[in-house]
Amino acid sequence: MNRTFITLVATLAVAIGVSLDAAPEHDTLNIGNSAEPGTLDPHRYFANAEEHILKDLFVGLTTMSADGEIQPGVAESWTVSDDGLQWRFALNQSASWSDGQPLTSEDFVFGLRRHQDPKTASPLAHFLYCVKNAEAINHGNLPPHELGIVAQDRHTLVIELEQPFPFLLERLLYPIAYPIPKHAVDKYGDAWVKAENWVSNGAYVLNEWRPREYVELRRNEQFLYADDTAISKVRYYPFQEPSTAYNRFVSGDMDIIQGYPHALVRKVSQERPNEVRNAPLQSMMYLVINTRIMPFDDVRVREALATAIYRERITNQILGVGELPSATLSPPIVAGHRSVGPNHEPSTSRAKALLAEAGFNNDQPLDVTLRYISSEENKRVYIAIAAMWKDAGINVTLHHTNLATHFSDLQNGDFQVAQAGWFGENNPEHYIELLWSKIGPANYGRYESQRFDALFEKARETADLQTRLAELAEAEEVALQEFPVIPLYVTMTLNLVKPHVGGWKTNGRNLHPVRFMNWIGSP
Repeated sequence: MNRTFITLVATLAVAIGVSLDAAPEHDTLNIGNSAEPGTLDPHRYFANAEEHILKDLFVGLTTMSADGEIQPGVAESWTVSDDGLQWRFALNQSASWSDGQPLTSEDFVFGLRRHQDPKTASPLAHFLYCVKNAEAINHGNLPPHELGIVAQDRHTLVIELEQPFPFLLERLLYPIAYPIPKHAVDKYGDAWVKAENWVSNGAYVLNEWRPREYVELRRNEQFLYADDTAISKVRYYPFQEPSTAYNRFVSGDMDIIQGYPHALVRKVSQERPNEVRNAPLQSMMYLVINTRIMPFDDVRVREALATAIYRERITNQILGVGELPSATLSPPIVAGHRSVGPNHEPSTSRAKALLAEAGFNNDQPLDVTLRYISSEENKRVYIAIAAMWKDAGINVTLHHTNLATHFSDLQNGDFQVAQAGWFGENNPEHYIELLWSKIGPANYGRYESQRFDALFEKARETADLQTRLAELAEAEEVALQEFPVIPLYVTMTLNLVKPHVGGWKTNGRNLHPVRFMNWIGSP
């Protein structure tokens, strides 16, 4: 909503005596985020908490609407070759950086090359392995300038793919595909991400970052649609505990929180029905098993762990706010999902039998350390899983830590069995590829199967979408028979939004660009 329009509405209301809250005394939107960001470098980000902020700072070739749909970003339009291997993007000629310098196709070339350069050490480099030569470059076998991306002219960008990838427009939504200001990187090196050196092309720029306090953004007056960006400042506050976020929201300190305690869902829905914005998330919560260490390299042990878990008890009795149990790694709510058939039904007796086959019994039980991210909700879930395993004769040690440490341990392989989750895309390949041996750190359990890899790589070479989806489902079925992961459920986003914030829409990505929000009255 245009800022001028909001001001006129408020002025007219006062003039004619209509009861309307005055415009807010300040224009800072306070948002509760799930964690402290580890970085604001789009090419080095990994966590969802970082993506929430980066989506306000940059715009890629494509972007998303308020309701999460893909729409043009810096690219005004695009065409695809018949074989699906060449994508041509026409860029908006008015696009610029926050310092006023023109944004051109060369900025995307620089950015995408930097992302695949092994010196950058991007944890999500595999997201763009679909681009020609990307994987070879990232592994150090080719120089970055061999990447299949060309600036045909200042406002035309051509991307050549290694194999057909019909989900490219969605993949380009991620920060890893954002343009990067070469002139700022050349001048400041890695320090370009500091507030005093910051340059970006999104609706906002970095104004201040106080570690463990907040990240503050201010409106980018050079943004293409700056006149329609109503909120002038945004602060993201890190809250590791949902209860802390909730208390700050109730006290009036926060305008939006993305996460509050499950135990309060009924209370909140009764007391604050106009502020509740809960919705299913395109996601999968699962357990990952370290297949490289004994005894978890034994498929019987992994199957026993999976078979002892009763998913419906977790979703219906422990969580109970609409989570959907799932035996597949690809969420049943995403477009193109195909069932791979029922996994083994939960059975404590079956789990005990499998453990006995693997050499474990009452005298020599299986010992498992189960790691999870610290939170009250996770504590309840993982205590329940530990109890289910205990019923099967398994000794369980629970270990919890903060989000950053947890995922660092996962990427380093420092775990036995651990909580994991994957979010974001509205297609099954995004989730199934987590089991691909070549994917990198995101394959936390280091699962490797020649049969799965062959089927998955066959799907990656297929241009026809329906055929590709069928091949992906076949690959997933093979992997799930070997139990490298234990799918649990599709999660729910528990969001609260103050009534004075307009333009916030629920969506399956749970990403909400502030550029679409506005003030309705005052806090």
